[in-house]
Amino acid sequence: MTNSGFEKKGINSNLILIIMTGVFTALSMLTSYNPIWANIPINIIIPIIVLLKLKTVFFEKLKLSTLLLMRILVVFAALNLLNGQLYVKIVIIFLVINILEATITDLKRKKYFNFITGLILAISIFYMKGTWFGKYYDANLPTDIGTVFWWIAYTIWNWFFVTNEFSPSIAKFHLGVLTAPLIGVLITRNPGLWLIFRANSLTIAGFIQIAKKQYWEEKMKSEKFEYFVKKTQNTSAQLIFMIINVSLILLSVLI
Repeated sequence: MTNSGFEKKGINSNLILIIMTGVFTALSMLTSYNPIWANIPINIIIPIIVLLKLKTVFFEKLKLSTLLLMRILVVFAALNLLNGQLYVKIVIIFLVINILEATITDLKRKKYFNFITGLILAISIFYMKGTWFGKYYDANLPTDIGTVFWWIAYTIWNWFFVTNEFSPSIAKFHLGVLTAPLIGVLITRNPGLWLIFRANSLTIAGFIQIAKKQYWEEKMKSEKFEYFVKKTQNTSAQLIFMIINVSLILLSVLI
């Protein structure tokens, strides 16, 4: 491949990443605030079609199914068919379950440093409190700065999980997925909304990834990014970020 060809390919994948980050951000915020008219068609009907019609690996099916269940339950909460505060408690429990699913996968892949971070993240969620506001919820740790520290640690941890689980192309795709809820928090200036933005952006990205897996594998290819991912997967890097993540988690529950 010529240098010009390589650079053109890199620019294209970066442009796609920027566009998709904007899409994830907009749709996650839209569906978070509108659990009926936006959430039902985007986060319920489409995922059901994807699960029934398209081929998925076990982890994809498990992850999308649990996210789908939460998107269905929020409809019941918004219609007052389910106590809203109870729904938030269920969401937090499922957050623990989702983290443990990924943590078990890390253990199977012998990614021990990320495994340790995942376990501590899951334990720290017991310090998280959620509040239902009629159509949406927020979830906070004891302080706003603690909440910020927590979702930074989660984002780094999840990034390492994605690079361990998927190809560099899909990992690059998930940069947009991980960035979207952070942008949503910056726009709203409410760190407690990170969890609902994360849940919706992940649901949207899940069915988009499954529906066009080969497309994203090809369009998001970048030799520079592959090199970067390879560097982050060495033992020293994973140890350093485990220490950073554990420190952030401890600070999030102590300050």
